[in-house]
Amino acid sequence: MSNYPEVAAFDLDYTVWPCYCDTHLTPPFKPVRSSNKEVHTLVDCRGFQLSFYKDIPAIIIDLKKNGTKIIAASRTWAPEIAKDLLCQFKIEYNGKIIPMIDLFDDLQWGERSKIGHLRDGLTNIYGHDDLKKHQICLFDDESRNKDVEKYGVKFVYVSDQKKGPSWELYQRLLNGKL
Repeated sequence: MSNYPEVAAFDLDYTVWPCYCDTHLTPPFKPVRSSNKEVHTLVDCRGFQLSFYKDIPAIIIDLKKNGTKIIAASRTWAPEIAKDLLCQFKIEYNGKIIPMIDLFDDLQWGERSKIGHLRDGLTNIYGHDDLKKHQICLFDDESRNKDVEKYGVKFVYVSDQKKGPSWELYQRLLNGKL
């Protein structure tokens, strides 16, 4: 039996996509559409191709279909670029092609702690910032953010910068094996 969190937060750089959006990319972006109109790859003005990690859509869609609220929690210095990427990446959800940003319930940016991101996200979604009232997980590639665990948040360490969060890692989270 799987145990879905009420809230799942995702760092973006090296957790949803394999780069720092504020230093590796230069807008504008050109979408690369698949035959079904999904956009898994964007090309910046210098020709750099960016695709999100392979299992990201399946993980986020599974969470959404099971009632989990999704928060972007990013320290990026370029939130406008991160937002642009989330708007331009398009995936199939419930039979429609939608911008990935539509799957997020709240977007938290800025050079501050992940706890600050989570508290502000909870305030925007639920009207309070009490982390202990919810089962929350944070997907993140930076081990320094494991400090969220002292607030009751499950830390999901994304250690593989080439593959990102895998379906296997996600299943271990759901099955209480992290």
